[in-house]
Amino acid sequence: MGRLALSAGLVHVVALLALPALQRWFYGPDAFAEFSVYSQWAGLLGAVATLRMDLALVKHERESLALGALVNGLRALLLFVVLSWLAASGMRLSGWDAGHIQGLSLWLPLGVAGMGLGTLMTAWLSRDQRFSDIARARGWGGVLGEGSRFAAAGVGTGGLIAGRIAGQWGVALLAWRKSGIRWSSILAVPRLDRSSAWKADLDYARFTAPANVLAMAANALILLVLFETAPKDWVGQVGAALAYLTVAAGLVIRSVNDVFFRHLNDVAGDALYKTYAQWAAGLLALSWAGVGLLHLIPEGWVSGALGLRWADLMPATRWLSLWMPFWIAASALSGIFPHLGRQSTALKLDVAHLLLVAAWLWWTRSNGGDLDLSQWGILKEYAAIQGAFYLLALGVGLRLCRSAGPA
Repeated sequence: MGRLALSAGLVHVVALLALPALQRWFYGPDAFAEFSVYSQWAGLLGAVATLRMDLALVKHERESLALGALVNGLRALLLFVVLSWLAASGMRLSGWDAGHIQGLSLWLPLGVAGMGLGTLMTAWLSRDQRFSDIARARGWGGVLGEGSRFAAAGVGTGGLIAGRIAGQWGVALLAWRKSGIRWSSILAVPRLDRSSAWKADLDYARFTAPANVLAMAANALILLVLFETAPKDWVGQVGAALAYLTVAAGLVIRSVNDVFFRHLNDVAGDALYKTYAQWAAGLLALSWAGVGLLHLIPEGWVSGALGLRWADLMPATRWLSLWMPFWIAASALSGIFPHLGRQSTALKLDVAHLLLVAAWLWWTRSNGGDLDLSQWGILKEYAAIQGAFYLLALGVGLRLCRSAGPA
């Protein structure tokens, strides 16, 4: 985890240093609004694109079954790449604002393909406990992505999207190279191995993949609704705030999640509760310390550094940060559900989460007409709802660990 954290830390530091320069000299709030909406759609499709065969192949001790799971994941990915193109085309034909993002019909399939391939390849390296190779792939991919954002500034608002996709493909191709898997080996995987792997991994496709896309949908819904109903500059402020927060949160989530899920194989059932509780407490303490430091930054510093058009960035960041510690801890430790074979519980939680956020947005629109953008009312309510849900998810995780054996 130390290797992954160090590499991810360097990449995220580069990203945090790059974001202010991108905001001040290259991209305005409208570009960040479009990038944020693209990211949400790519995340929704990417979350389910491999049917979570990346998690499944880590668990297979026999290489033949792991290869079978990898092939199943690649086949699913090809299907979802086609579906992503259809989704982008459908949004454009339906007159959605999101459908008119320049180049979306190209960006979305490319982004989903890069994200899915990278997930599968880094999972293979994780199965072999080659965490240094994962760190190098993500490190160089991250640097490539940030550099591409500057290089692509001339293409307009789509430059942010192009840079993200370049970074994801960089990670995917570097991880594939490190894995040593040849394309001929993938084509030669027997049908029996694919079938056996599919039968063993069916719960990942039935429960874990839908749970992931539902979790993404619950977090994405507010930005997708705002993009269709609110001023684009305002949405860009919120999108940029989320970009800063998710860069910082991603450092912790990605580093912990890769190792925690693999580490669970070596934890006895009667020690699960203590292990989960210790990791959760440490993550919450670290995250709240970061939120506290964030709230000490004077608002004037941000608008002075980035320009007056970003005057609303700091208030948006502060309100959105309040639910992040619970999200970081719950997401980083979410591997406890598939480890215990309780994918159905995770699915039920994510259904409830999506319904909660959707019901809140519907109630707000039906009672007040327009969403309450004054005094950040909508973000205050959103922070409360999100924080409550992820705190509940941590509680459910603790309860499942306790039921697995005495603490």
